[in-house]
Amino acid sequence: MKRIFVAIVLGICISSVNAATINLPPSKDATIFANGGVNGIGDLFAGTSGGLAPADERRTLISFDLSGIPSGAVITNTSLTLTILQARGTVTGSLHRLLQDWAEGDQAGAGLNGGQPSAAAGGNDVTWTVTGMGSNWTSAGADFVVSASDSAAVPLLGTVTFSGAGMEADAQGWVDASFGNFGWIITGPAILQNVRKFAGREALLGQPQLSVTYNAVPIPATAWLFGSALALLGWIRHKAV
Repeated sequence: MKRIFVAIVLGICISSVNAATINLPPSKDATIFANGGVNGIGDLFAGTSGGLAPADERRTLISFDLSGIPSGAVITNTSLTLTILQARGTVTGSLHRLLQDWAEGDQAGAGLNGGQPSAAAGGNDVTWTVTGMGSNWTSAGADFVVSASDSAAVPLLGTVTFSGAGMEADAQGWVDASFGNFGWIITGPAILQNVRKFAGREALLGQPQLSVTYNAVPIPATAWLFGSALALLGWIRHKAV
């Protein structure tokens, strides 16, 4: 009888777990430039282009609001898809979890297709040296986890998707509040004429998209399961007397 009871409870628990997928646009994104300035509004860049490397390196910062995922959810899959608008050279992009918060600001990039930093960064603009939150990065070029959450070869056209266990761990930590949700930084090679331009969140088409799949047991269902289990256990004991 006890085995039957355990099987029933396990069956109820499994059936009550909700699997869901949420697709999110960025809450903020920006490009920072090694030679100063910012592109907080417009397309995103990763890699090196223009002048001498690594002086003209660019990096993309991107963040997502995960507050729509319920507390206690278990992340089972995480993927970030970017649309490639222009490309030079061969690029492997690396995605790393950021360690400080930052502000997108309101400056648009200058130069051809926004590929150069704005003429003057404001106090709320993230740059290669400052977070835009009234503080400096500890290390120039932003503070991030050294080991990549994922890396991918970025084609010349089309889209690229970053995914894997490292990104799942990042998203899980953000949902659990194990560490701050400051988003990711995408880096490319510090080699001249190796760069990618991606559509940013202001684009009409091809905006970045984060897809997160998770399992969650709703709180009301959890309470009902606990009460039902106690009642069923009491009934079994009563029958056994």
